Amino acid sequence: MNYIDIIFLVPLLWGLYKGFSKGLIIEAASIIALGLAVWGGIKFSDFLTGYMREHFEWTTKYLPVIAFATLFLGILIGVYAIARLIERLVKAVSLGFVNKLAGGLFGMLKFGLILSVIIFVLNAIEKNIQIIPSEVKQKSLLYEPIGKIAPIIIPGLRESKLGELMKK
Repeated sequence: MNYIDIIFLVPLLWGLYKGFSKGLIIEAASIIALGLAVWGGIKFSDFLTGYMREHFEWTTKYLPVIAFATLFLGILIGVYAIARLIERLVKAVSLGFVNKLAGGLFGMLKFGLILSVIIFVLNAIEKNIQIIPSEVKQKSLLYEPIGKIAPIIIPGLRESKLGELMKK
């Protein structure tokens, strides 16, 4: 174990702690809510902009931003509220501890994915400039396993411009 492993362990353990304290339902809902909020904001902001112009007679050039922000926050709050209701149901049937354990694992995996994307980007950059010495990477217990997560979970990474950089 070397310093790079310790650097990786800190966010992984933080993810474990946060996931355990929040539980799987809230952890999963936070990721789902973020994805849905971005998608919904992009997909429906034009419609909401038109609606706001027509019904409120607003003419500001920032109306599309206001519409996006309104949708984004509304979707986040809605998904979070649904997750809280589901969490109460889970607690009512005495599965709270299972929810916490699964949340810890999920939180750790979430931070592992973030670290993996960082490693992916570093590897692309390191085709030109060495940031982490090769010896440190080879002696690391976590660098290679964590680095494999993102390309498996997000297959499009290899086909992206960043992935093309790594092939060169």
